Amino acid sequence: MYYSDFQKYGKMLWDHQLIHMTSGNMSIRKGGTLYVTRTGSLLGALGGSDIVSVNAANTLRDKGASSETPVHRAIYLANPEVGSVVHAHPPYATALSWDFTVIKPMDSDSLYIPEVPVLTDCPYGEGSACIAEQFPKLLGDHKVAMIRGHGAFAVGKDLREAAGRISMMENQCRLLFLRRQLEK
Repeated sequence: MYYSDFQKYGKMLWDHQLIHMTSGNMSIRKGGTLYVTRTGSLLGALGGSDIVSVNAANTLRDKGASSETPVHRAIYLANPEVGSVVHAHPPYATALSWDFTVIKPMDSDSLYIPEVPVLTDCPYGEGSACIAEQFPKLLGDHKVAMIRGHGAFAVGKDLREAAGRISMMENQCRLLFLRRQLEK
């Protein structure tokens, strides 16, 4: 299966402090099937049973899958070119999401991620219908976006690209956060 990629990029998210113990989740789409990390799994130490296969089109086999599976599914259904979704809780980006509706990085990587939209009008709730309804629109024009005070979702052709976008965005936000501190 695709276990080795899940294991590799889950560990990278952990090593780079983009997630905490049981936070974050990842998925890939293969035809009519989504492979999603299990709810409560440790992305930094995934085992073979931590990947759950679910239907791409409906919730019939969602048992055991991440609580964010409805958001993953909505992203895939709205954006057919997406092959992978990664959700993480990057601390600098999450901190900035409280103060911005759009985070505008200032470094050279802003050529790749010129802005990060922040979803502000959904009450927090993992996998909420509001987030599943509104978030795919943000990712139609952007490759990474934030949920205010919660975390980020990134899309890509594979886990490497999606995880890389989360990492790049967090680095941009760390620099922006530090710059704001220096300006005080």
